[in-house]
Amino acid sequence: MTLQNVLPWIIRAHKEGWAVGAFNANTMEQAQAIALAAQAENAPAIIQISHRALTYIGSGNEIRGLQYIAAIGKVAAESVSAPVSLHLDHGSERDVLQALALGFTSVMFDGDGYPFDENIAITKKLCEAAHSVNACMEAEVGEVPKPDGKELNHANIELTDPDEAARFAEMTGVDILAIALGSVHGMKSKEVSLDLNRLETIRAKVSQPLVLHGSSGVSDVDIKQGVSLGLAKVNVATQMSAAFTGGIRDVLSKDGDVVDPRKYLTVGRENQVAAVRERIRFLGANGKA
Repeated sequence: MTLQNVLPWIIRAHKEGWAVGAFNANTMEQAQAIALAAQAENAPAIIQISHRALTYIGSGNEIRGLQYIAAIGKVAAESVSAPVSLHLDHGSERDVLQALALGFTSVMFDGDGYPFDENIAITKKLCEAAHSVNACMEAEVGEVPKPDGKELNHANIELTDPDEAARFAEMTGVDILAIALGSVHGMKSKEVSLDLNRLETIRAKVSQPLVLHGSSGVSDVDIKQGVSLGLAKVNVATQMSAAFTGGIRDVLSKDGDVVDPRKYLTVGRENQVAAVRERIRFLGANGKA
């Protein structure tokens, strides 16, 4: 199947109380794993690429990284019959436009560094560009931080203001809205609780499907409750990388003489297939393709 705009499935998930998983890929093997897992579970799934992954894949050149992942994502989607989308996560205005030109079927503009009204203006313009090529447009209100090795003060995290979220969603026309409920990017253990009361308030004010970033560090109990309260897209990155790297580490620890990358990357890919399948089932997306 060709790359799909996953929005129809996200809208369905929003109405029915389940969620579509968006899984980060930093390598070809990880992109393959996401598509293979979607096929195995007969589920919609999103191959998600971050700004940092673009820099890595493009050897320091973000545009080259976009070109690489656009080609990989297209082939991965065409290799399965399940609906697979290719999503740019936390992109700049330039990166969003380039991704759309290269065939990405979903994009997110990160306007966190702009004043609120300017963020609205840019997001609205990019939303029109996305819709002109049948792509899904995501943006964010609030802050989902990444500690980067520094101690994180949860009291200083800027959670999403429900009234700002409502204004932003109405004025930009975004398809889906990422909100900050207390989650953190890059966490290796599930120790964060979500502000579910805030989620309920936002849900009452915003009609668009809502997105959770940083789910790897959130307790499964809270994710489940969050999905039941309106989170229709859930991003998973660190949890997937841990599964992928764990498989590689296991191979190399058992046989220090291995030099053929295929021998350990195959196991890493298999581990990530299993991890993606588990999250698809957990989010209730299995069988929904």
